[in-house]
Amino acid sequence: MDIVQPASTEITTAKKSSEKIPSVLLDSLVEEPEKRPVPNHLLETKIFSELQRSKFIQAEPAVLHYGGYEVGKHHQQKLKLINISGDVISLLIIPPQTKYFQIKYTKTHQLVPGFSYAVTVDFCPDEWRYYYDCIRIHCQGEDTLLIPVHAYPAVNVELPSFINLSAVSVGK
Repeated sequence: MDIVQPASTEITTAKKSSEKIPSVLLDSLVEEPEKRPVPNHLLETKIFSELQRSKFIQAEPAVLHYGGYEVGKHHQQKLKLINISGDVISLLIIPPQTKYFQIKYTKTHQLVPGFSYAVTVDFCPDEWRYYYDCIRIHCQGEDTLLIPVHAYPAVNVELPSFINLSAVSVGK
């Protein structure tokens, strides 16, 4: 009878197994997952098409324009959201989706008829180009309001209020 040698139960390990693999090598092999913003149910299911005024809210001004901005500087405008209904309402303000426009406001629990929210819209461009975004307002039920925000480069030229073109003979 032959004697069979049992298989080796030792696990071979690499030399110096306690050394760590450099993180630079791991970073090149592993891709970080994209950080996606949390989806907004109202943006995906509602249609925001009313401009300036809805059944419950009126925006003053109806459209925000930033003309002749300076790159790298902050520009601010005020927006008023007025309750024009006869009821106390609660509204949801959905901020602009781009990083160039930011809003700030203080929200109480509900908006009494005739009262308004003051919203500060801050704009900070990083290059000389046209920017567009919008602020969306959702009220009770299906009532929505859209406030477009535009920023465009423009040369601010002052023209005189009166130009005198004196009489001259034809051909001169």
